Amino acid sequence: MDKVCGTDIHKDSVFACILDEKGKKFLEERYGTLTPDLNKMRDDLKSHGVSRVAMESTSIYWMPVWQVLIQDFKLTLVNPYFIKQLPGYKSDVKDAHWIARCLHKDLLRGSYVPDNDLQQMRQYSRRYHSLSKRIVCVEQRLDNYLQRCNIRFSNYVSYQGRNVSIRKVINAIRNGERDPAELCKLVHGRIKNKHGQSIIAASLTGIITATDVEMRVNGQN
Repeated sequence: MDKVCGTDIHKDSVFACILDEKGKKFLEERYGTLTPDLNKMRDDLKSHGVSRVAMESTSIYWMPVWQVLIQDFKLTLVNPYFIKQLPGYKSDVKDAHWIARCLHKDLLRGSYVPDNDLQQMRQYSRRYHSLSKRIVCVEQRLDNYLQRCNIRFSNYVSYQGRNVSIRKVINAIRNGERDPAELCKLVHGRIKNKHGQSIIAASLTGIITATDVEMRVNGQN
């Protein structure tokens, strides 16, 4: 049986414990988490003949370690809860040693870790959803500012699809336009036909102060 290594990963340190072919502790070492430190750990594990490495999925701290080790070792990522539920776990046993022992006895069930291409696609997807949520929040806040000024245009048209008429009205208000008739000209004809031009003009008749424009409609506060 080959040598195995258990790692206990923290924000500023990685504890590595290597067991020999018989499951006895061969080496225990503490490394930093900077890239040169992780590269040194990788080189040390390679020089000692380690072929398998296990680590807990601790926050996001495991990700850089995984990236450094993935090309040279068979890696196992384990849920911390699963580690602590294994029979025989003692709180006074150092985590790296315990993980190595469990790996040596083939007791660990690894979590699914996608390949690099899929991980990158997931990052793009999470970023897209995050930006979409931020856009919705900004739109809701901006509508609240307009409602405060008694601009009720959003009662008749939705922000859904980043409505062009709303953008034109807001830009006109920012540039100093206050006349409901002029603002109404910026609204798509379909909206005015549906609700009536007088209703739309009334919804654009606001009580707007310079402070409202500077601190709210401009989105500075």
